[in-house]
Amino acid sequence: MDNENDILEFLNKNGLRYLSKFETTEFQFKLFLKKKIDVFDPNLRSSKKNAFVDLITEKMKKLNYINDLRYSEIKGEKIFNNGGSKKLLKFKLNEKGISDEIIERITNKYFSNKLDEIQSALIYSKKKKIGVFYQKQINENDANYLKNKWFGALARRGFSYETAKKVFDIDNLSDAENIINRTA
Repeated sequence: MDNENDILEFLNKNGLRYLSKFETTEFQFKLFLKKKIDVFDPNLRSSKKNAFVDLITEKMKKLNYINDLRYSEIKGEKIFNNGGSKKLLKFKLNEKGISDEIIERITNKYFSNKLDEIQSALIYSKKKKIGVFYQKQINENDANYLKNKWFGALARRGFSYETAKKVFDIDNLSDAENIINRTA
């Protein structure tokens, strides 16, 4: 019995230290605790390990140190403001073990219409200085090469061909800035 108390104390202490440094999801926190418990007592039965991990996780959730919705809000805003796509946001949240219901809620919040996707793509274009934000003179020989390169950059970021085409059809810098700032 004393060993169980030692394990719980160890997990609680390490869990609090981890949560003081990182905003995390329930899924990530459980993975962290499982690694820690394997270090502390590698011979412990799997069912016991899971029971300890669940106990500490529930305690942290009750204290609101772990909140998947809060984590998703923060991650969603960060991805949107850094020029990520709806597809990228869904992938990143799914990768962190967020439930489908929360993923849908967050994607609807940040990407409620097509303009949001274009706005985010323009933010990324501005950050990478591509498309209308490209500052060098483009000669005819390089135009197709650059456009293909830019389409590839947006595609790797998760944007559809249609979204990329709309972004690169914008040829007025002030129009692009207006869309980014939502004054259009």
